[in-house]
Order: sequence, then C-alpha cells, then structure tokens
Amino acid sequence: MDPVRPGVCGHLVVVLSALLVTSSFAASADTPEETGTVVEDPIVTDRPTDSASPLLVPRHTFQVEAGYKFTTLDEDGNRIDTQVAPDLLLRYGFSRRFEGRLVAAGWNFKDSDSGSEGGFTDVSLGAKFPLGQERGRRPQMGLLVDVSLPVGQSDFTSDYVIPKVLFLASHTLSERFALTYNTGASLVTSKDNGGSRTDADLIYAVALSRATGGKARLFGELYGAFATGSGRPDRHSIQAGTTILLSRIFQIDIRGGVGLVDSEPDWLFGAGLAFRLPF
Repeated sequence: MDPVRPGVCGHLVVVLSALLVTSSFAASADTPEETGTVVEDPIVTDRPTDSASPLLVPRHTFQVEAGYKFTTLDEDGNRIDTQVAPDLLLRYGFSRRFEGRLVAAGWNFKDSDSGSEGGFTDVSLGAKFPLGQERGRRPQMGLLVDVSLPVGQSDFTSDYVIPKVLFLASHTLSERFALTYNTGASLVTSKDNGGSRTDADLIYAVALSRATGGKARLFGELYGAFATGSGRPDRHSIQAGTTILLSRIFQIDIRGGVGLVDSEPDWLFGAGLAFRLPF
C-alpha cells in the first residue's frame, strides 16, 4: 500500500493535537461535586463504533459527539483518499423515553489520482427509544429510527430520502467485557433507467469491548450490510480502537479499520471526542 500522502499526515497531526489540547482543559476542569452540578452516570457514546448503544442520554441534556475520519480506497488502480469532518452526532434527551438525534458528517473531501473535490453531505434526523432494561439473560434493548435527507451538495448527496430502523442491544458479559449489537434495515432509493428503484440494506454490527481497569476501554467490531437488488455490493468491515473517559462527561477516542470487500475502503483511521452539556 502507498504511504499516506503529506497532506493527510498534516491533518492527522492537527486532529491529534486538538484532542490533546481539549483533553487537558477537560482534565483540569472543576468536578461536578465542586460546581454543584447534578451528576448522572458516566457518558456513554455511540461513537466511535458503527453500532449504537441502546442507552439514551439523560433527560434535558445535550450530548455532542464529533471527530475526523480518513479512508483510502484503491478503485481499479485509482487511489481515492477521503477525509470527513466534523462527523457530527448531536443527541438531546427530551425525556427518559425519547432521545432526539441529528447526524451530519459535514465536509467530505476526496483526493484521487484524477483530481480533488469536496462538498457537504446529507443530514439525518432520528430518535432513539428504550425497549427494556438488562436483567439476567435479557439484554438492554432499544430502537433507533432515522431518515437521511438529501440536502448535501450535488456530488455528495443520495438525491433521495433514506429511512432506517435498527434494533439495539447490549449485554454485560462480566466486570470487564460487554457485547453490543445492532440489526435492522434501510430502504435505499437509486436512479434506474431514467426512473428510480428502491432496495433494502440489511444492516448489522457486533462490537466486543473490554475495560482496562483504568479510564480506557478497548473494542473490536464487525459491521456492514447485506444489499438486496441486482448489482448492489454488500458492505463488510472490521475495526478496533479505544475510548478514554477523561471525566464523567468527557471522552476521547481513536480507531482504525479495514474493509473486507472491494466496495469498502482498504483502511480507515478516525479520532474524536464526546461531551455532555446540561440544558
């Protein structure tokens, strides 16, 4: 595989430096006990894994999850490097039974042997609902529904509304290990001979995580989708990484992964952060 291009290295350095600077501010901030803030459970995020936790954010709380992602794909001898930021997920707890969500990958920049282009991508609106608490062999369960809206720029939009429904579950396997898994479907509309055609993607994700005994947690994940309809490729990838809880309301993450099929990126790198704001 070719070495990472100089411009990409510069972006990675900037991202990691920003994480370190932000982390130092978070580590030196007043604790909830010192400020008199009501303390909820430690932050639980839906990034950096592809699978989402069935847990909702606390009531009347904003949770911001954002980061940077770099992928590279060799497509018929043409190398395509893609950078995405801020890879944003905004979550708000309207109640203990309902969480509102906004997903905006944001700016997508593609650099290939044939040229470069960039633009804003589509935005998704959604909600998460609890279905049941973990008890014995029964997992923690939730339901996530969202719809992607074709508001991106011309070369970075699907041109169609894309709904998705996911069943979310998680198991506490032991004091250190936990299993999170999602399954569901997304309806994908595409252009077909001057008209349009709607097919379904059968989505899955399985992530195993392990606490290290400190503030870090390691994870490995298999995720992707089985595509219906002729000529549409399946998507399968694996990734691994770590999250580091710097305080009850602030977390950073880093991850890397590879695609298992030709249609997926050869490899990816990502880094990000998440924090909560009472509102």
